[in-house]
Amino acid sequence: MDENALEELRAASEARAAFYRTLASLYFKELDQEGIDRLTAADLANVGLDDALMCEGYADMAAYLARRDRGMRQELASDFAGAILGAGSYEERRATPYESVFTSEGGLLMQEARDDVYRLLCEAHLAVDEGLRTPEDHLSFECEYLAVRAEQMAEALGCGDAVRAAGLLEEQRAFHAAHLLNWIDAYCDCLDGCARTRFYRGVSKVTRGFVHADEALMAEAAAMLDEVVAVGGACDGLCGKAMPAVC
Repeated sequence: MDENALEELRAASEARAAFYRTLASLYFKELDQEGIDRLTAADLANVGLDDALMCEGYADMAAYLARRDRGMRQELASDFAGAILGAGSYEERRATPYESVFTSEGGLLMQEARDDVYRLLCEAHLAVDEGLRTPEDHLSFECEYLAVRAEQMAEALGCGDAVRAAGLLEEQRAFHAAHLLNWIDAYCDCLDGCARTRFYRGVSKVTRGFVHADEALMAEAAAMLDEVVAVGGACDGLCGKAMPAVC
């Protein structure tokens, strides 16, 4: 395994972390005007990804944002409140982004999934702000967990510790399988059905596409790291690169 390949792996891990943070932000709260302007300027229709579903989702988001009318912010806020927060809905199922709702019998909050995510966050020395009063199995927090672990993996690679990087990757793969891949299709099906705007239907496509694509990305990275660990666990030459501080 050459140094360039490992540097690409480090960069890919950072990119994965950034994308998980983007997803976390989209599901945590409605977009403000700054967020709308930032996404509009990002030229989403031409991101050049290999994944067809993600490209379709970005095209939907871009087409909606291209309208640039005065009521856009309010319309998006209303769609977020109705589809994702479930505001004003008492009978129809909404895309409230909690794993327990989509994996527990009866679709209830604060079930087994929340307890397991809470345990894993504690083991990782991460914590959700108690002031938010939001269960830990919220999609945003699950994405944030993977973002932090991906950043830590990049940091380990930057310091030449392939053994730690491999361990962190295995933690990501286990969490991804047990707490994201297991409910994301049901969640995105629900969001597709209740979102009124093309923007949030596009977000659903991007989410589904990336979560599935990341399974393959992590498997490929694991194969690369297994090869490095098998020959000694060191990846000299990457140390000294500036890395973001993580908890």
